[in-house]
Amino acid sequence: MARFEAATSAIGEVAFKKALFQSPLPVPESAKAASSSDISPSMTMIYKVQLEQDTDTNKQNIKRDHQIQRLKELRELATKLLEDDWQYESAEVLTGLQ
Repeated sequence: MARFEAATSAIGEVAFKKALFQSPLPVPESAKAASSSDISPSMTMIYKVQLEQDTDTNKQNIKRDHQIQRLKELRELATKLLEDDWQYESAEVLTGLQ
């Protein structure tokens, strides 16, 4: 029984390899004609412009979100520094300017 299962899996593997290395089937002429005439050149340009606008909008939103995140982190750091300020002498005192 085990020999039979191994044989069928080996045959299946050979069939898979044959299918993998065969040339693709040609596309029917009706499919070629329909796909090339579905979208006019002006619509293609509109889609390209829309894609560029969407990309720019998303890029601006991401930049804004990153800037907001950096400002939050800086605000937290400034608050932490103000809380720890009492532990250290000021730079003016240490340099002798005050």
